This record gives sequence, C-alpha cells and structure tokens, in this order.
Amino acid sequence: MIELLVTISVLGILAGVAMPLAQTTAARTRELELRRNLRLIREGLDRFKAEYDKAKANMADARQEFRKKVSMDRSGYPLTLEEMVETKTLRRVPLDPMTADGKWVLRSFSDNPDSSLSDGKDVYDLRSASTATALDGTRYDTW
Repeated sequence: MIELLVTISVLGILAGVAMPLAQTTAARTRELELRRNLRLIREGLDRFKAEYDKAKANMADARQEFRKKVSMDRSGYPLTLEEMVETKTLRRVPLDPMTADGKWVLRSFSDNPDSSLSDGKDVYDLRSASTATALDGTRYDTW
C-alpha cells in the first residue's frame, strides 16, 4: 500500500512538472502559426499591389483579373482579404490563431499610422486582434 502511494505521488509530481511545459509548447506553436499567417498575408498584399501596378501601367504581362480592377480611386491594395483569394494572390485567408473568431484587425493605406482606427477603404496591413502578452513579453497586436 505504501509503494502504491509513493508511486502515485511521484506520478503526480511528474504530471505537475509536465503541464506547464505542455502549455508553453502549445503557446509557442500558436505564436509560430501567427507569425507564419502574418507573413503569408503580408506577402500576398505585396504581390497583389505589384500585379495591380502592372495592370495600371498596362504592361503586357498584367493578369486579366487585375485589368478589370484598375480605377482612379483605388490605392492598388485589395479592398478585402477575400479579394486576394478571388484574384488567386492567396489560396485562402488564414485565421488569427490568437483569437476565438480568427478575425484580423485591418489597416488602410490612407489610415494614420498612429491611429488604431481604420477607414476600411482597402487592406494595406493587418495585425492580430489579441492584446495578450506573448512568450517574449511583447503583445500580439504589435506584431
């Protein structure tokens, strides 16, 4: 009976040590996914802008999807994240792994860089909606 109690207590101590390690590993995995998704979307925004600029300059290698989108009142950035999927700049819009709904906070080209509000005219940049603190001490919404 004593051996059984000792065994159970040792297993309890080992489980108590392993749980914080597992939680840290899960948080690190979500942070890696956040960085990967931010990089993927931002590279997609740059590709969209480059393709739009080709179409606006009426270059021969401009894609047809972008020729239809050229207008004087556009900045050259997508109006929504879904527009990048429609033009095949992205396969799909990745979700924000740090929020329950997966929604991003978007910034427009004409927004004030110091403001947290957006006019919603286009998608120039984005950030996580989470204000939680990352493992390195920074906040996710500053990434």
